[in-house]
Order: sequence, then structure tokens, then C-alpha cells
Amino acid sequence: MNNRHIDINVPVLARVEGEGALDLRIDNGAITDLKLRIYEPPRYFEKFLEGRSYADVADTVARICGICPVAYQMSAINAIESIFKIELTPWARDMRRLMYCGEWLQSHSLHIHMLAAPDFLGYNSVIEMSQEFGDEVRRGLKLQGLGNDLIRLIGGRSVHPVNVRAGGFFHAPEEAKVSEIVGRLKSAQQDAADLVRWTATLDLAEDEQDFTSVSLHHADEYAMNRGRLVSDQGLDIAIDAFDDHFRELHMPQSTALHCLLHDQAYLVGPLARLNNNLDSLPEDTRALLDSTGIAFPSRNMFHSIVARALEIHYALNEAIRLLQNYQRPERAFQDIQIKGGVGYGCTEAPRGFLWHRYELNSNGEVVSARIVPPTSQNQARIEQDIGNALNHFGLDKEDSALQLHAEKVIRNYDPCISCATHFLKMKIDRTTPDTASTDEPVRHDASLPATLIAIGSPYSPDDIAWTLADKLQQNSADKNIKLIKLDRPGTDILNYLKQPGTVYLLDAVLVDSPIQQLIIRRADQFIADNNTISSHDIGLAGALQLAAQLGHDLDNIMVIGIPAIRSGNNISLTIPVEVLLERLGEIFKTQ
Repeated sequence: MNNRHIDINVPVLARVEGEGALDLRIDNGAITDLKLRIYEPPRYFEKFLEGRSYADVADTVARICGICPVAYQMSAINAIESIFKIELTPWARDMRRLMYCGEWLQSHSLHIHMLAAPDFLGYNSVIEMSQEFGDEVRRGLKLQGLGNDLIRLIGGRSVHPVNVRAGGFFHAPEEAKVSEIVGRLKSAQQDAADLVRWTATLDLAEDEQDFTSVSLHHADEYAMNRGRLVSDQGLDIAIDAFDDHFRELHMPQSTALHCLLHDQAYLVGPLARLNNNLDSLPEDTRALLDSTGIAFPSRNMFHSIVARALEIHYALNEAIRLLQNYQRPERAFQDIQIKGGVGYGCTEAPRGFLWHRYELNSNGEVVSARIVPPTSQNQARIEQDIGNALNHFGLDKEDSALQLHAEKVIRNYDPCISCATHFLKMKIDRTTPDTASTDEPVRHDASLPATLIAIGSPYSPDDIAWTLADKLQQNSADKNIKLIKLDRPGTDILNYLKQPGTVYLLDAVLVDSPIQQLIIRRADQFIADNNTISSHDIGLAGALQLAAQLGHDLDNIMVIGIPAIRSGNNISLTIPVEVLLERLGEIFKTQ
């Protein structure tokens, strides 16, 4: 066995955000090469910001990530406000923290239930897992939806929120909306506590390792959107001293920079935060943690899932505290005075601290920008962890078992390699007859109610479904058609499927060749053609499959695909907009 030579290549890592790969070589019972490759092209957001007004920065950096837009906005706006010497009002500071609570809720819930729990329970996906653990999946979807709604409450949208501005917010939520969501948060408190206890019962391998935990720490609160950078090895610095201790460097196998602390790998994220901030937990949250029987600070990376669940419990209770005595202010922002200078911002994204530096000229235009995200900071630690974990696991195991364990380690970090514009990838079988296909027209019976759910975003080219739905509604004489527009909903779409009559899901789909027809499928046929889960959140086909597993009746659901084709970095429709309108008009009898 010691003479065994193993080459393992994982060309695409499943259930992580973005495109990465793993190369592993074992010779004579020892790991001789291990590389986590991130091979996506650079995205140039820092260069895009140069020359833009400070007012554009928050909305621009939110586009970096669809899962963590709040973190990017908060780090950026904190840096800009430090240049302008702005001291936020208590209300604005609380609402910034509330947005972060929402992001932790939705992101941690998504990771635990969609990405990590299937690994620990021996399933390939949450869809398989839901057959036996349906109640747990429903609980996770409920908590994730609450997080999205918290972000939407103060941010205007749950994905890439648009309400943040220097000095506060553009708009303050109404008290009635706040009261409604407080009631929902309180009803979920038991769910959050049960989730912590459930994660602690999972089969978490004993895998003690030596690593340095780095996070923000604040004397007055569990660190989220302000504080000093600390480690469990004695680091305690202001965020503007980052470059005196941390170093970014390029590695040949990766287009993402590595980051080292005193030339050593280190850990960021929920486990590092919990290790460094146990003394900041409220008594009830600390008591819940102690009841699990797992000792923290922990040196076991697999305890990250428990740390995530505990932060869900904390974020939910913190949101209740922040909103309990909410009073809407007369103004949601304060006046600012534009100044030039250099500013720093650092906040705790779900995956770890996110550091920003901006230089503005006297007109408030960006001279330079620098962003250090959590995944690049964790990359060296992930490589160390894979090596240590595989040695503990046993290098004499079968190749498939070694590969699965390595992937399990990577997914445990919830690496967010990148986020791309939402488009479906769809397989089209041109040879199989289909009673509701591109070849046979579909007509909606105007005597029956219908709901048209347009899926996309406000941004081109992913706004086509929204645009068509708006124009269709303007042209339609049929008032039985209800229109709903959803911004890249993921699993949230399950909350909209129970509508009277037929539910039509309208979305752009990527196709291999420029076909000239709408792609129309019943829900079950669409699932059969698209049995995959998107890289971080769950895609439309996966969401429909999950809905079926959780008992939703899909017989009344139809998917209408708007064909689009990719050429290089460009995506274009294969049918002119006016023709698309005409064909949709035929379906809904608007012509």
C-alpha cells in the first residue's frame, strides 16, 4: 500500500460558489502535491471603481456577490464615511447592524441546509436529503426567507440592496412593516435554537488542528460591522494597520490572491469569530452553546457548522432587539461634506472579515480601491486543512472516499469563489416528442386564473423576463393574470408556487444554438431536463424538485424559457423582443 501512487483531480467542485478545482497527488503513503485552484478570470471590480463618484461605490461593490452584498456595502460605506468624518446616528447604526443580521441569517441557513448538511448526512444534495429530513429542510428555508426579508425591509431588495448611502439610508421602513417582521422573528426563535442542537448531533469527525483564528472584536457587542482585528495568538490592531501584518501574494495555481498573516495561513469565518468572541455572546445564546456539549474555543474545523447555527440564533435575537422599540426617524440620513482622503472599512461577512481601502480625491471620486475578501484569506488555510484532514482520515482509503472527504473539507468553509449573473443552463432534447414543447402552441384558458412569475433582475441582460412581463401586462385585457417579479429567488420561489389556476415561470435560459422558439415545459419535464443544483444557491430546476419532495403539487406549473446564447463574455437573445411579445401574447391571448 505504501507504494501506491494516487492522482486525484476534481475539475469542478460541487456545491461551492464559482469555479474551482482540486489537484491531489499521493506517493508512497504521503501527500506530495495539493493545490486548490481558482481559475476564474479576474473580475476587475477595483479598477471599475476608479474615477467613479463615492455615491456609486456601495451599489457597485454589492454586485460582487449575490450572497453577501450587505458585507460589501457595509465595508465600503464604512470606509467612505471614515473619510467624510461621519458619525452615524444610533438609528442608522442599528439599521446597518440589522441588515447584517439578515445576511447572516440567509447565508448561514443556505450553507447549512443546502451545502453542508448533505455532506454530514451522506447525501449528494439537499433534494435527496429532504426525503428523510423534510422538516429540517423546511425549517432552513423558513430561516433563510426571514433573512432575505430582513435585508429587503431596510435595503429595498434582498439581492444587491439599493437603500444604503453615506450618512445612513435613502428611506426608513414603516413601523407597520417592522411590527409584522418582529412577529415572524419571534415565532422562529425556537427554530433557531433547535437548529443549533440539531447541528451538534451530526456526525462531525474528530479532527483537531492547529490554526490561528482571526476576526473583528468589539468591546460592546458581538463583532459584526465594526471593531479591531484580533487573533487568538495575540494580534490586536486597528483595521488601518492591516498591511503592517497581512500580505497578499499571487500563487501560480490561482487567479485569486492568497493572504497570509505574518507569512502564515490563518482562519476567518464563523468558527474564528466564535473562538475570539465567546465573551460577547448574550447569556441565553452562550447557555445554548454550552448545552450542545461541544467545547469552544474549538480546534475542529467541522465545528464550523455549529458556529454558523449559533450565529443564526444570535442574529435572529439581535434583530428582535434592534426592532423591538423601533421608531421611524424623520430623516433616514444626515447631510455630508465631501472630502478627499484615505479610508478603511472592515466588517464580518458570513465567511469571514472583509477589508476595504479607498482613496478619494477632493471631488469624492475614487482614486484607488482595494478589496480583500474572506475566501482569498482562507485559501491557504483550506489547503492546509485538506492535507491534515486527509492524513487523519487515512491515505490508504479508496480514491473515491479520499476525493469525497477532500470536497467535504472545502465545502465546510463555504468558499465564495465568485457570483455570476443569473441564467439557467438547460438541456434540450430535440428528438423526444413533448405534449407541451417548442413545437406545439400553448394557450392559456382566459376563463381560469393564472399567475405569471417573471424571474430575473433589474440589470441587463437578466432583465428580459421582467421587461416582457411588464409589457405583457400593459397589453393584456385579461385581468385574471397576476404578475409577480422575483429577483433571483432561489428557494424563495417555493413561497410563490401555491397560486390559484396555472402558474407560469418565465425566465431566460442559455441554449447551445440560436433556436427561434420559446421553450415551454411542464414542471416535471423541466426537472427531468435540468437535474442539477447551481453553485451556491439552488437553481429553478432544483427548487422545483425540492418543492416536489416537500409535498408541493406541481401539476399546475409551467416553465416558459426565453432562449439566449453566450458568445464570449456576451449574452444575447435569439429571438427579437417584439417577436417574443407576440408569442407570449398568443399564449395569454393579448393580441
